[in-house]
Amino acid sequence: MVIVMAAGQSSRFGSDKRIARLGNEETLLSSTLQTIQKNFSNSRVVIKPEDNPQLLGLTPANHTVISQRSHLGLGYSISDAFRQLCSDESIHHYRAAAVWLADLPWVSEETCSVLTKMATPESIVQPLHQGNPGHPVVFGREFWHELALLENDRGASPVIKKHSNRVIHVSLNDPGVCTDVDYPDDLTKSLKNTRSTQAPHKTTTKITLKTKKDS
Repeated sequence: MVIVMAAGQSSRFGSDKRIARLGNEETLLSSTLQTIQKNFSNSRVVIKPEDNPQLLGLTPANHTVISQRSHLGLGYSISDAFRQLCSDESIHHYRAAAVWLADLPWVSEETCSVLTKMATPESIVQPLHQGNPGHPVVFGREFWHELALLENDRGASPVIKKHSNRVIHVSLNDPGVCTDVDYPDDLTKSLKNTRSTQAPHKTTTKITLKTKKDS
């Protein structure tokens, strides 16, 4: 399943980037959700208390999580989302959940497939592009309670760092995992042209075995 982080303040963008239009006239948030819905059967969209879901283009089919502490930073929004996940018995059978930033619409279908296949309850799967860490990051169910306790503005990086020996790094030929939207000019990025000039998608993995100390 996927947790879509859409409760940010868009301070660098200058306006609500979630409803900004891409070249195809779709909003940024709707484009990201379309990518997710094509590849995952269950998702939750994390929004702010003052948000109007309809104005964001969300429908009753889009399950939402209201983050009461979103103004404090990404870590608090992640925490609010995973607190709800941990208390929801209907999703306890899922082995992992991907944390996906709402401004990341260009992740490829093949990347989604690779990350899903590599996910386990005991691992954290993080994509890389040209050595740079990207998103979405897939957290095994074993880490959900720890994510529910986050209190920072840096997101889930403390959990990833603490459990570095549980992280599976997947090197992908997909610039979409590192191409988000921070400024209005970023909306004009076209990864279709980039992908058309690339070699066939190749995947390599780097796995560090867990130790008893971290079990």
